[in-house]
Amino acid sequence: MQKNQEGSVGSQFAGFNCSDLEVQMIPHTQTSTVCQPSSNSTDKPTCSRPSSSSFSTSECLRNISADLHYYHVILGSYKQHSPNISDLTPVMNHTKQLMQCLKRRYDPAEEAPPEGSIWTNSSFDNRKVLCKVLKGFVIRTVTINRVLGYISAGDHMK
Repeated sequence: MQKNQEGSVGSQFAGFNCSDLEVQMIPHTQTSTVCQPSSNSTDKPTCSRPSSSSFSTSECLRNISADLHYYHVILGSYKQHSPNISDLTPVMNHTKQLMQCLKRRYDPAEEAPPEGSIWTNSSFDNRKVLCKVLKGFVIRTVTINRVLGYISAGDHMK
């Protein structure tokens, strides 16, 4: 997905290798734990989910909603610092649509809003932070996709 136009993906990460940077995940999220599929009665308990815990669709979807809100706020604040960036608009629109869909049935989990501004006056540093945040968002979207598939398939009701 390399583009060469001004404000495009390729130009956003010029000057450094985004793949070499660490991932920046949401520091306060519980989505991975709360949304972990229930184990069968024959499965052994795991460190993250004891055998007595059960899957809660509403708790899971509340946490997903909070995660989506977090990324929507972070990406929106980046766009405020870099208004000529249009590549984030489709991602933000889809994130907002999913948040609205979830909000109809599930209130977001209590969440800590992003602390202060993570953006500086340095375009280069901001692009590095954006890269790290987007890598974390990719990981979170994989988790969200798997969880929604699990719920849609009805596997959590077995």
